[in-house]
Amino acid sequence: MSSKAIPIQEMLMKSTRYAALGAVAASCMSIALSALPTAAIADAKYPTKPVTLLVPQPPGGDADAISRSLQPKMQEVLGQPIIIDNRAGAAGNIGTAAGAKSAPDGYTVTFVNQSTMAFNPTLYGNPGYKLDQFDPVTLLAAVNLVVVAHPSLPANNLKEFLELARKEPGKYSYGTAGNGSANHLAGEMLKTMAKVDVMHVPYKGGGPALIGVVGGEINTMVAFPLAAIPHIKSGKLKALAVTGAKRSPALPNVPTVAESGVPGYQFESWFGFVVPKGAPADVKNKIHNATVAALKTPQVQERLTASMTEPIGQGANEFASLISRESAQWSQLIRQYNVKVD
Repeated sequence: MSSKAIPIQEMLMKSTRYAALGAVAASCMSIALSALPTAAIADAKYPTKPVTLLVPQPPGGDADAISRSLQPKMQEVLGQPIIIDNRAGAAGNIGTAAGAKSAPDGYTVTFVNQSTMAFNPTLYGNPGYKLDQFDPVTLLAAVNLVVVAHPSLPANNLKEFLELARKEPGKYSYGTAGNGSANHLAGEMLKTMAKVDVMHVPYKGGGPALIGVVGGEINTMVAFPLAAIPHIKSGKLKALAVTGAKRSPALPNVPTVAESGVPGYQFESWFGFVVPKGAPADVKNKIHNATVAALKTPQVQERLTASMTEPIGQGANEFASLISRESAQWSQLIRQYNVKVD
């Protein structure tokens, strides 16, 4: 069988056309690889630089203390430094708003608590952020608070203090981390249920408020225990009551608020980590895994449990459900107790 010869010009034209098509295909493939897969590759390598942990409270309080407790192990697991950035002010609104506005790339993690997620959106018309700007990552821990007093207060337990407060309305004071803080809500609940008039003194964070009661600027405080218990052990503060449903093993001789003449009183707070909405799922998983690893270290477990704080380490779905429930519940309670921003 004979074959027809193809002119050299036609062969060259076809060759050129195929080369051009190949170049276009290669270019398209290059663009595709440099677009979608690059993000996936970047996520797989995360983190490639230090991660900022925004803490919307000043140094010295429980938010700062728990963040610094988790920091070493998280750095080890992630393989990059964790930089703690304390952005205090406006009951946590300033730092939380900064976290909401950061890039959704996992390089900014925000410490949140009951105040910033459940209280402030109701107490403040515009706290500077909305809950739907965040993706929950990890529920860190739950904690009962402790009512503490300066040693000069002529009362050795909460029942005695409430008797003093009823005899002289407005004479005594209690400090908080600021308007809308967990200890503010806990204190206002106690005032309402116990029917006493005690003056609220808001500070710019839990650390300054604790310094205030240790120094005698204020009489009492419904304090977070991680920072308060060392002062109780040293005698610089005395514990009047705990806010949980039962006594704490960390302070077994201290009665509950309910035992102290305020039946039905119970208050529990919580902490967690969030990232800006839209952060890659793989990045959120890496942050969560590093956090859980840190919570499981013996040093962190021992420090938290000795301070009336229960390590939890639940993931995004459970944390999101908690935020939703607490936000709805406290929106009603804030109105019920008529809590206002001073």
